[in-house]
Parts: sequence; C-alpha cells; structure tokens
Amino acid sequence: MARLNLTSSTARKRLADQLADLYPVDWVRILEQLCVLTLNREREGEPWLSLTSEDEVEPVRYLLPPFLPEGEPTILYGPGGSGKSLFALLIGMLVATGKAHPKLKLNPNGAARVLYLDWETSASEIRRRLHRLAKGLDLAEPVELRYRRCVQPLADDVEVLQEAVQEFEAGLLIIDSLAPACGGDLSVPETAMGFFRALRRLNCTALVVAHPAKNSERKTIFGSVFYTNLARSVWEVQTYQDVGGDSIGVGLFHRKANLSRLQRPLGVEFLFDGDLGPIRAFPRDVVEIPEVGENAPVRTRILALLPKSGPLKPKEVADRLGASEGTVRKELARMRDRGLVAQLHDGRYAARAPEEEVVPF
Repeated sequence: MARLNLTSSTARKRLADQLADLYPVDWVRILEQLCVLTLNREREGEPWLSLTSEDEVEPVRYLLPPFLPEGEPTILYGPGGSGKSLFALLIGMLVATGKAHPKLKLNPNGAARVLYLDWETSASEIRRRLHRLAKGLDLAEPVELRYRRCVQPLADDVEVLQEAVQEFEAGLLIIDSLAPACGGDLSVPETAMGFFRALRRLNCTALVVAHPAKNSERKTIFGSVFYTNLARSVWEVQTYQDVGGDSIGVGLFHRKANLSRLQRPLGVEFLFDGDLGPIRAFPRDVVEIPEVGENAPVRTRILALLPKSGPLKPKEVADRLGASEGTVRKELARMRDRGLVAQLHDGRYAARAPEEEVVPF
C-alpha cells in the first residue's frame, strides 16, 4: 500500500527493484509502459458520443423529487443555525431507506446508499441527529449512512473519495459544507471551478450545504457567482425560532432550476423533544412562519390568503399582503390566465378549489 508517482523515473526504478525481488521479470519496461498508457488515457478524457434528435429520451430522474435530480449537484444554502444541515440529513435518511415522509410529501424513488462528508462537526453529533430523527420518523429498521470526517479540500481528496463512491456504490453525497470543502478563496472563480471539477469526477448525485453572502441586497450563495451557475438546482433556507422554544420553522425557496420549473416554497417545522428525544418534522405553510412568510413570493402569499379571506379586490389583496397594488394586479392576472385563481364578475378574485387548480410547467 503506497502512493506512487509513475512519472518519476527514480520512483519507477525503486519500485522495479522491489518487485524484482518478488517476481523476476523486466519491471522497468512494464512500469514505463504502464505510465505511458495511464497518461494517454487520462489525456483522452471521456469518450465521444453520437447524439441525434431521433434518440429515445427519458424525463429528468430524481433520487428524491423535487430536491435531488439524479447525478447532479444541488446546493442548499442558508445562515448558520437555520436547520439546513438537519434538513439535509433528513433528506439523506429518506434516500437511504427509500421510505417516504407522507406528511411532507417527500417520496424517494427507491433506496440508495448515502455518504456524508463532514467538514464542520463530528461523528458524535451526526450520530445524535441521526438517532433523534430516526425516532421522529418511527422507523422499524435502523438507518445506515457512511460518514467521513473531512479535513482536506474536496479537490485534494477526490481520488480517495472516488474509491469510496465505487466501494460503497453510493447514490448520494451530502457535503457539509461548501466553504471548507473548497478550501480556498470562495470569491475566486477558479476555486469554484476546482470544486465542481472534483464533484464531476465523483459522478454522483450531491447535496451541498452552503452559507449565504453577507451584506447583499439579494441573498445568494457566499462567494463567486459560479457556485450558483454550476449547480443544477439551488434552494435557499430561511428560518424562525423563538428564544428558548422547542421548535424551528424552516422555509425552503427554490432559487434556481436548470432541469425543471422553479418549485413552490416548502415549509417544514422541526419539533425537538428535549435534548435526546425524537426530532419530528411536520409540514408548515411557509407564509405562516414568522419573518419567513414575509419573504415568500407574492403568488405563494396570494394562494395562502384567498382560501381564508374569501373573494377580494386587487387593492384589498395588496393591503393585506403589504405589497404594491401594481405588482398584485399583474400577478393576479397571470394567475387567472393559468387557472390558479378565478376572477368574478365584480372584479374580485377568488381561490379555486384544489381539484380545479392547474399548475403549468
């Protein structure tokens, strides 16, 4: 067991001498040929494929819709203590077991092995969360994740991680978190490029936990814009928690989608039972989460308001939402045209019954 530099003639000669003591053949020539063939194969890259418009195509596949497009990187970003790592672990548990969370309507498409790459905390803390979430899910069988405490940047450790992905036949990588996994100046594009090159070599579905930029008018991932550009799906986490409370409200907002439409916000409430008791996850209307609901899209807030308020005129909707009347009028007109709300003869807008709702692509 050793790390060998086959491009070094001195290293090849030393290895050839060691091998000759065991197997007396011409190892110098064999190792020279091995070095040349390996370098040629590495320089070739991936093989060329012939693609035509007549090829059979499949819809986008998900490990767990709508969060994990298969084989692609998804970034989940939010401030420290927002519950993003807890939600990522919950996602990982559902994928590992292949079992749905009916209340949250999260349904994995089968089970897959999960590798948890941790740059932030410790095995004991992840084990504790895993134990508590499993209690909250009332699972009859144990959940197993492969865990690794990481120190080196992902790009520097990619060969070892490739072996792990193959050995464990991993279907999902959880990377917690982006900044230490990059190991460089996040504002430099090349740092982002290096991270995604390494991720591409691993060739596995990835859920990457990240932090937001500071002092930015529009909340984005901390660092270069390429973190957003190169991810195929990006979700922002916003949260609210009372001081001393035993629950945390989490709002998840889909900020970028390359493979589908933007999904509607998802609200989750985590209820903590003491320090070691179950952690249970319940659905929560995102507009009802204090401070978080105010940042929900106008459409989401209208869809939450009208079923409770009854028919309203655009100005009344704007007043209740604290939004611009012009913005509300435009959004109501778009929603009417798409069948999301109904416009009455007197100009008021009303919610449609759930079975009438039409959600276009």
